[in-house]
Amino acid sequence: MNQNYIFFPCLGLLVLTVVVLLRMVLTRVSAVKNGTVDVRFFKTYNLPGNLPNHMAQASRNFTNLFEVPTLFYMVCVFALITRNVDSLMYIAAWFYVGLRCLHSLIHLTSNKIVPRMSVYIASWLVLGFMGLLLAYKIL
Repeated sequence: MNQNYIFFPCLGLLVLTVVVLLRMVLTRVSAVKNGTVDVRFFKTYNLPGNLPNHMAQASRNFTNLFEVPTLFYMVCVFALITRNVDSLMYIAAWFYVGLRCLHSLIHLTSNKIVPRMSVYIASWLVLGFMGLLLAYKIL
């Protein structure tokens, strides 16, 4: 298998991050324009009052895409530099990206806790599998 193919699931996760970023920015601009949120809130993020739920969800989801996914990028890079990208690693990487897309979709729409957390845990399991698979191949 071409080792460079591992780039494509990474690109997929990057595209998801950009989509969530755009949603977050658009909700912020809209809220400032319609007077729901005072623009001064974004100076320090600590003015009195709460953000509307859809804005808080978008912000939290965007932040979340810089937490655990960094480990995904790390596993993919290590798989690439150790030349351990095979079809199982590649499929697992796409499965992880699909779960993260589903997690974001749930988080940004219904935000139901049980389905969201189930998908989140499943994505952790896939990432753990990828890490263990890579460790096995390196050893």
